Amino acid sequence: MKRITSIKTRITIWYTSLMFVLIVVVLSLVGGLSYQLSTDSIEKDVILQVTQVTEKLSKMQRDVFDLVDSNEEFKNVSIYEANGKYIVGQYIYDIVNIPFEEGVPRRESIDGKEYIVYDTKTPSPPGIGGGFWIRGVESVNSTMLLGRSAVIIMLILIPVILLFTALGGYYITKRAFRPVNNIVKTANDISHQKDITRRIEIASDSKEDELHHLSVTLNNMLDKIENLIIQEKQFTSDASHELRTPISVILAQGEYLLDIAKDEKEKELAQTIVDKANQVSKLVSRLLLLARIDQHRQTFNKDKIDLGVLVDIAVDGMKELAAQKEILLFANVPEGTIVDADESLLLSAITNLISNGIKYGKEAGHVSVSASKLGDGTEIVVADNGAGISEEHIDKIWTRFYRVDDVRNDEYGSSGLGLPMVKSIIELHGGEITAKSSIGHGTEFRIVLKD
Repeated sequence: MKRITSIKTRITIWYTSLMFVLIVVVLSLVGGLSYQLSTDSIEKDVILQVTQVTEKLSKMQRDVFDLVDSNEEFKNVSIYEANGKYIVGQYIYDIVNIPFEEGVPRRESIDGKEYIVYDTKTPSPPGIGGGFWIRGVESVNSTMLLGRSAVIIMLILIPVILLFTALGGYYITKRAFRPVNNIVKTANDISHQKDITRRIEIASDSKEDELHHLSVTLNNMLDKIENLIIQEKQFTSDASHELRTPISVILAQGEYLLDIAKDEKEKELAQTIVDKANQVSKLVSRLLLLARIDQHRQTFNKDKIDLGVLVDIAVDGMKELAAQKEILLFANVPEGTIVDADESLLLSAITNLISNGIKYGKEAGHVSVSASKLGDGTEIVVADNGAGISEEHIDKIWTRFYRVDDVRNDEYGSSGLGLPMVKSIIELHGGEITAKSSIGHGTEFRIVLKD
């Protein structure tokens, strides 16, 4: 069973459950108390009538028999001789057979009916010996029926009350959690749109409660994060610019040393300098490109481009590198496939993917580049049958400077910036890129560009 994760729903359930318990307890107490008060009232009425009849008999008022017999004022009283023989008043056959017990109000249950019975004994008027038993009797069935009716009403009302309680609780909770929904929406917008300038909207008339303070705190935190990101981008851009000149000097000096080398040892040392200088120069170029894209300063000239021609140029440029590992390059782009793109940037992205396929492909393997129309866009697929990337790394390959295998990457001079650069270029075009890979079976990069 799936657990309920919504806080609003959980609070509503807790609130409704608590209200259910409180309603049941309160109604039970009220019902029980009402029943007890009704029973006590009946008992007091019975005792009062018996007491009044007793007083009249003690004062030798013989008309009391007529009053009791009339069944009006003393309708719940009957008079018996000392031996228990019925004289006058209320006559209930089953009650007549119950033994007398003086001065003790009690309940008697006969044939499923409940009665309150109260007996007292009084001397007899002159001329009558032995005295009298005065018995007061009243049924409590009506009170029990009233209690049952109250229980039935309670059972009918509880679900209705709970329904309105749940609806009201959910509505109140939903209103109370609007700031939380606003926070979540802003966080999702920042994540999906990659717009760190977004902030949580705080109404000017909002109450300064805990959620208000949370929103203010998060906005302050986003301000600091944005400032740090801006500083980092600026540092990357400035450092890359500053490194270009010394790297160019090192490269020039390395090539000069290579030209004037007198023996193989000097040539080897000079070649190492040139290779490493080229590697660092490529790294700096990628850093500059990423920095310009991040700062929205990258020149972007979108135009109608023949994708087939562009792919052919990328494949031709990689043939020499592929030949070193006897890797075959294939291009399959339908004639007349046109895309809206910056030719230089898209060429750089596709070339980088082909280069990766060659570097990490197996000997005598293959790398293919294909394209096809996909709905209102164009799909470009670059696939190889090389080493592949494990599932634990596949989502991290777009992270800058992340390298799946340090030893392998060092072998090919990888900096961990190639794929992040490709992703930035594709997203700059408004497209998206995904990767699918399997260890030992190769990797497939899929680009979708909208028309």
